[in-house]
Amino acid sequence: MRGMKWLGLTGAVAVAILTWGFWWGEPAVKQPVEYPHKTHVQQLKLQCTGCHQRAVKDKAAGLPQTALCLACHQGEETSSQEVKKIRAFGEKEQEIPWKRVWRLPPHVFFSHRTHVAVAKVACQTCHGAMETLDRPPAQPLRTLTMNDCIGCHEKWERSDEKGPGPVKAMAQRVSTDCNACHR
Repeated sequence: MRGMKWLGLTGAVAVAILTWGFWWGEPAVKQPVEYPHKTHVQQLKLQCTGCHQRAVKDKAAGLPQTALCLACHQGEETSSQEVKKIRAFGEKEQEIPWKRVWRLPPHVFFSHRTHVAVAKVACQTCHGAMETLDRPPAQPLRTLTMNDCIGCHEKWERSDEKGPGPVKAMAQRVSTDCNACHR
């Protein structure tokens, strides 16, 4: 009987550790190219959706394809090792193997298109100040909780009650029903 208690306790601890690692302990990610968001967003005035083009039409924002990077970084002389890496992927006709940093739990439904293109939510609201970074983040800049999402949805609902919100038509359809996001 004593062995069963230890086995149960060990199993519970293992599940707790794995759950903690999955939800809160995102491992550090090293990207294949040290992409400077600061240069592209602050200096060149590019929009997030210029590179993350799927954000305006799909559930996922997606990562830029090599051809998109090469549209600007093809041809000119460069001493940048990062641009040379991009060109090397292009010469081999390979996509840059970007690694995912942000990940929602599998039971949460989130559409970038709905939030970015329709509701006009700024990317920084969820992702943090990416435009200040000289290199890709190793981990998410913000850890979102369900309360963050609910708070934003409730704000949209309240804006409809008090008059025109950020996007009046959207304010009428924003839901705080659990089934809207948990599928």
